[in-house]
Amino acid sequence: LDANPRAEPLTGELSARGADTASVCARALPEPYNELVAERLLALAASNKRDFVEACTHQEACLSAFHRVFQESGAEWLLPALQVVDRAIRRLALLADAQLRAKSEKADRLQEAARILNRSFTITITDRAPLETSKKWGALAVINELFKVYFRMNNLRLCTNLIRAVDGTGFPPFDDFPMAQKVTYKYYVGRLSMLNANFKQAEEQLMYAFEHCPRDSLKNKRLCLMYLIPTRLVLGKFASGALLDKYALTHFRPLCSAVAAGDLLAFNEHKETHQSLYIQQGIYLIVERAKTIVYRNLFRHMHSLMGTNKLSLTLMASALSSAGVDMDIDELECVLANLIYHNYVKGYISHQKRFLVVSAKDPFPSLAGVNPGGA
Repeated sequence: LDANPRAEPLTGELSARGADTASVCARALPEPYNELVAERLLALAASNKRDFVEACTHQEACLSAFHRVFQESGAEWLLPALQVVDRAIRRLALLADAQLRAKSEKADRLQEAARILNRSFTITITDRAPLETSKKWGALAVINELFKVYFRMNNLRLCTNLIRAVDGTGFPPFDDFPMAQKVTYKYYVGRLSMLNANFKQAEEQLMYAFEHCPRDSLKNKRLCLMYLIPTRLVLGKFASGALLDKYALTHFRPLCSAVAAGDLLAFNEHKETHQSLYIQQGIYLIVERAKTIVYRNLFRHMHSLMGTNKLSLTLMASALSSAGVDMDIDELECVLANLIYHNYVKGYISHQKRFLVVSAKDPFPSLAGVNPGGA
C-alpha cells in the first residue's frame, strides 16, 4: 500500500497464509490488539492482491479496533500509529471506490472513511490530558487527512469545524507541530480562503506552504503555485517568467501578460482556450476575477492616452470596439461603476452627459491598497 519494498515479503507471506492470520494473532495477542493487528495484516494482504475493496473493509475493521485502544487514557504513545492507519484508510477508500465505479457499483467507501477519520479527530481533539502528554498532538495530522477527503468529496463546508478546532484556545501551539503537517494545513486553508474570496489571507497561507516546502519537493511546490499564482493575480501581482519556467506553469505566462497590459481580448481568448484546465484545477472562477484588474489597467491606459480627467464614454466604447471588444455604453457604465465602488478607480460617472470623471490625484490607486474580496 505504501509502496515500501521492505513490505513485499510480508505481504506475499500473508497472501499465502490467508485465514491463518486471524488465528495466529488471536493466540499471540490479547483483545483488541489481536483484531487490530490481524485486520491490518489482512488489509495489507488484500492490497497486495490488488483487491482494494476487501483491503478497505479490513482497514475499517482495523481502525474500529484501534479506536477502542486509542480512546483509553495513556494511549498517546499510539499517535505515530494513528497517522499510519488514518492515511491507509483514506488511500484504500479512494482505490476501492475506483474499483467499485469500474464495476458500476455504488462507490461509498470514501464517505465511510470520512466517518472513521472523524472518530480519530474526536478522540484527539477532546483529550483532557495535560498538553505534554495530550492526544491533541495528533489532531493536525487527522485534520489534514480530513481536508484531503472533503476536497475529494467536494464537501468543503465540513472543513469549517476543523479550522475552528485549530483556532480554538485549547489547541496546542501551531508552531510546535511538525513542519510537514503545518505546510499541508496551510495549503488547504489557503485554498479555502481563495475559494471564499479572502485573497490576501489566501496569499499569506499559500505563500507559507510554498516557502516552507523542501526545495526538492518540486511537485508540492508546484501544487502551491497553481493556486498562489491566480490568487496573487487577483491582487495585481504577477509571477516571473523564471518561476513559471522552473515549475512548468508556463500556461500562466500569457494570462499574466494580458492582465498586466490590460489586454481584454487576449485575456478572454486565453481564458476560453484554457477553460477545461482551469475548471479541472478549480481556479476558473478565480481567473475570471482577474478580469477586474484587466479592466482597471485598460482604463488606466485609456486615461493616459486621452490626457484628460474627463473621459467620454462614447470614445471609450469606440476604443474598445476597435480593439475587438464589443461593449455598449450601458455595459461600460456598469463595469466602471463596479470599479469605482471597489476603489479601483477614484471618480464618478456622469450618466446624463456620458462621461467618466476621474480624480486629478491618484485616479487609479495602487492595487496594494485595494481589497478585491467583493469585486
